[in-house]
Amino acid sequence: MSNLLEPEFWLTMWSKLIEPSFWLTVWSKLIDPEFWLTVWKTFSVPEVIIPLIPLLLIALYAGSKIKGSVDGGKIKGLKAQIDAANQHLLLANEQRTAGAAVEREAEKLRKQVTDFKTEFETAGATQELAARVDAVTQTLARLSSANDELQRSFIQSRPK
Repeated sequence: MSNLLEPEFWLTMWSKLIEPSFWLTVWSKLIDPEFWLTVWKTFSVPEVIIPLIPLLLIALYAGSKIKGSVDGGKIKGLKAQIDAANQHLLLANEQRTAGAAVEREAEKLRKQVTDFKTEFETAGATQELAARVDAVTQTLARLSSANDELQRSFIQSRPK
């Protein structure tokens, strides 16, 4: 055990691991059918098999539990991603609805401007023209306010 703490031991071990002859010996033994026959004979005796069976069953049980917990973690992660995607979809739908409301207001304003232009060209009454200018100004203010609100909601809901 004291050898494990000495640097010379590790240098010797490392130098063995980087030598090609070491790996040639290891692989030649692993490829040799006689080696595997000896391993099979060694592990097939009842004194080895009987204690190994409970250990293998325990390892199988522990492996299935670990796999279950890993799978559970993956499922939780996927559920979190789905929830985030749903939130993003809801936000996009809200933004689209808000954008549609602004577009409706803009269309109203365009129609009023067209009507105003038509009345102006026909030289209508001055009072009526002033009322129309006020209506267009109010609509423009509402549109500007709706647009500002839409911009604020886009900025606040932008993912960070």
